[in-house]
Amino acid sequence: MTTITRKITATTGRKITAAEFWAMPEDPGHRYELVDGELIDMDGAPRHGNVAAEIAWLFKAYVKNAALPMEVGVSTGFQMTPYTLRFPDVHVTTWARMAAYDEDAGGFPHFAPDVAIEVISPGNRPADLERKIAEYFANGTRVVWLAYPGERIVTVRRPGMPEQVYAGDAMLYGAPEIPGFACRVSEIFAVLDRRIGA
Repeated sequence: MTTITRKITATTGRKITAAEFWAMPEDPGHRYELVDGELIDMDGAPRHGNVAAEIAWLFKAYVKNAALPMEVGVSTGFQMTPYTLRFPDVHVTTWARMAAYDEDAGGFPHFAPDVAIEVISPGNRPADLERKIAEYFANGTRVVWLAYPGERIVTVRRPGMPEQVYAGDAMLYGAPEIPGFACRVSEIFAVLDRRIGA
């Protein structure tokens, strides 16, 4: 997810709450996260969106075919604190956990997804990324996948465990969070080689 460092604050100059963010009107052409009460513009390039869509498709197709009690979503908001909302590029969350969330009541889930996937762009700052990962783990995420389109690698992070790095035709396995899921790293990034009419 590309982070543009431009920050947009509320016209009152005070921090925006997650509840206020929920009530804000659409802003066509922009995607935001809410970090410490400030809106962070998360506009992404086409390459970013293509890779995120490919990952979502791979997970969604598998979860559906395997009849797993999970949902797969893109750019869904999760509330970390009253002033911080994170929108992972792709998320996988069990139905059991999502059952605690009532969308009709308004607002965002007050937890992080079981699996959070972020597509990393050159504009991402390492310190910001580390903070986001820490927030995911603190709010219930079991594993974070980081996809790097430029390098065509995927790193997998779990709380208290060393980072795992995968590239080329190495296999990525979803277990234990997504039982039975497997794909090659190259499958995730093959979308970057596709051309119209090719």
